Amino acid sequence: MGTRIFNYIKYIIECIGEVIYPYGNKCVICEKYIEEDLICKECLNAIKHCSDVKIIEKGKNCFSAFPTCYYSGIMMELILNLKYKGDFKSGEVIANLMCRKAKEININTDIITFVPSSKKSYKKRGYNQSEYLARIISKSINIPIVYCLKKNINTKDQIGLNGIERWLNVKDSFKVYNERYVENKRILLIDDVLTTGATSFYCANELKKSGAKEIFILTAAKSDV
Repeated sequence: MGTRIFNYIKYIIECIGEVIYPYGNKCVICEKYIEEDLICKECLNAIKHCSDVKIIEKGKNCFSAFPTCYYSGIMMELILNLKYKGDFKSGEVIANLMCRKAKEININTDIITFVPSSKKSYKKRGYNQSEYLARIISKSINIPIVYCLKKNINTKDQIGLNGIERWLNVKDSFKVYNERYVENKRILLIDDVLTTGATSFYCANELKKSGAKEIFILTAAKSDV
């Protein structure tokens, strides 16, 4: 009886929501009806923004990385929804936050590119989340996206690896093609989560070896795991 009453009340609330918001917009996180397109103000305000600049350094090379938020709470949920559930509405929320960050740091760049996925990963998932984010950011800040990086080795998932293992896992796994689009360019490199920075570093390093003038890294989130 209790379950039936609960379900009935839930049904009534949903019906009221459909009257108030006839287009049926729901927050991608809490699923309450909203006037906004994608996420409610409460969930949006709960996201922890990151003001850190992480310098990723190895050998003689170093690159500046700008994480948009911390990889926790709602931001973590948004990223996992995009990455593993194909939830592109969550992806739009992430990309919009990254666009704001890009405008805030106001870096002068010529092109945008992204961390590539392996053929195996792309085939399994059907998309590359970093490419998806890069395409939205490119359109929003009016900087062309260039397809110039490829991953030529199927590496292990970085999840569960320690810092040293992460660096070894992705070493020599990225290559540049279409070098003519990279030469003498300032490049904004897009990735989803920054942990040790190994993946972003090796991508940026390949771009530099191919003649890029400067590379800046913009990520959706920063993780300390």
